[in-house]
Amino acid sequence: MEQLAEYPKQSAWWQSWHQEPPENTRDKILYAAFCEVHLNGFQAASIQNIINSAGVTKGALYHYFSSKDEIGYALLDEIFTQYIENTFIEVMRDTDDPIAVLVKHLNETGAQMSEEDIALGCPLDHFSQEMAPIDTEFQKRLDHLYKKKHTALVDALKRGQEAGNVTRDVAAESIAMMINATMQGCMAMAKNSRSLEMLMQCGAGLIHYLEQLRPSI
Repeated sequence: MEQLAEYPKQSAWWQSWHQEPPENTRDKILYAAFCEVHLNGFQAASIQNIINSAGVTKGALYHYFSSKDEIGYALLDEIFTQYIENTFIEVMRDTDDPIAVLVKHLNETGAQMSEEDIALGCPLDHFSQEMAPIDTEFQKRLDHLYKKKHTALVDALKRGQEAGNVTRDVAAESIAMMINATMQGCMAMAKNSRSLEMLMQCGAGLIHYLEQLRPSI
């Protein structure tokens, strides 16, 4: 598994996927494809690298996926959807104190990040920047994922307002959009500057803002 060996083992993404390494052939292909795409981008990703990394034959890969695009769609529909569900949507689903949950999420995410994560950047953002402008199917899937995150946060903010944990004088729709965009922007700026410190500073600024959304006592 040559390409997997090149993928930074310190990466928070690697640690997330590697907790339960894939056993069946299809999942091995997706696992290898994720690493290859995150390292090199989707358009530059090599099918041969994916085959070598997964330890399968070309025939096996094309048995499960008819094209490279099909692999990309599966990454978004399965790997990325599940990751967002587990790390964000699930924790937002039932809370009536979204500020506390967001602060915890930002602190934990920041603690897990390494210099390798900063250099690699967010793989979902890479897909958005690289493929959404040129492929309708990618754009639809990406839009669906971002909307799921947005809706989960809007609903949590509204529950927080009802419970008295979020000030009522903010528009949940607008604030949710701003929060998600800021988290995305923090990672993009840190990647561009190759600076973990910049990510932490940006996260600290967002946490400070979130605390201002609590009702004054």
